Amino acid sequence: MEKIKIVFAGTGEFGVQTLNALAGDPRFEVSCVITGLDKPVGRKLEIQENAVKQAAISNKLFVLQSPQISSLKQKIIQINPDLLLVVAFGELLPSDILELPKLGAINIHGSLLPKYRGASPIQESILNGDRITGITWIRMNKKMDQGDIVEQLNLNIKNTDTYEELSAKLAKLSADKTGGVLVNYVKSPTQTKQDDKLATYCRKIKKEDGMINFQLESADEIVRKIRAYTPWPSCYIAWGGKRLKIIKAEVSEQKIDTRKTETINGTKLLIGTKEKSLALLTVQPESKRAMTIEEFLRGQKNIPETL
Repeated sequence: MEKIKIVFAGTGEFGVQTLNALAGDPRFEVSCVITGLDKPVGRKLEIQENAVKQAAISNKLFVLQSPQISSLKQKIIQINPDLLLVVAFGELLPSDILELPKLGAINIHGSLLPKYRGASPIQESILNGDRITGITWIRMNKKMDQGDIVEQLNLNIKNTDTYEELSAKLAKLSADKTGGVLVNYVKSPTQTKQDDKLATYCRKIKKEDGMINFQLESADEIVRKIRAYTPWPSCYIAWGGKRLKIIKAEVSEQKIDTRKTETINGTKLLIGTKEKSLALLTVQPESKRAMTIEEFLRGQKNIPETL
């Protein structure tokens, strides 16, 4: 069997393990990696290569960067790939690009489609308290995440999994299985249509989504929100006129009125929510390092009675 010629398109960290796996797989020729432009990062706004570009360079792969993939159409035509593989690319690809490869374009999505079409499927699965998620490989069309299914694999979610932990597990599943999925697809390109009646959607997360509302959200919902939104956009509350990030918390059965606070022996801080109470475990005051709730309480002269 001849090597399968691939153009890989990805920008986010989620695709790095899969790119590394394919680059080292003798069944494939990764002819080109298309990724987003280098961007300023951190307080000093230093220009930095994204994780996919760094992985491509370390694997000695040819890299193309552009603000829009349409501008690279002639390059892709010259490469004449068998497949375009898209992983966390961050751009909706036009039909004329999807039709260039001999066998079309395959997207790797971090949910069991048609559930959680959209930009934040991993966070959404945690927010909703799902017990199972997975990876879906689809033959892309012009509609976002609505292409026919090539393959799906399940993954269990632990009730302690954070976004970073679950994303890493799904990325590893993708890296371990994508080679076999693509080989099978090239041999027999069978697909299954998605049932649009079962489709659910998730939107792009905004920074303000991390604000906690103790009156409208239960303790269980807030704990899931913290797991889903750490490290970004992070979950936070107003404390003494400043923003206090909540990095880790747990549900307490102790009854406290909504928005009221209660400290226990200077080592625990409970806050009443819509249902049950929230016990803060790790927090990060504005412009300071993360710390345990005990450390935080030691530095507080006054604890607000209501938040």
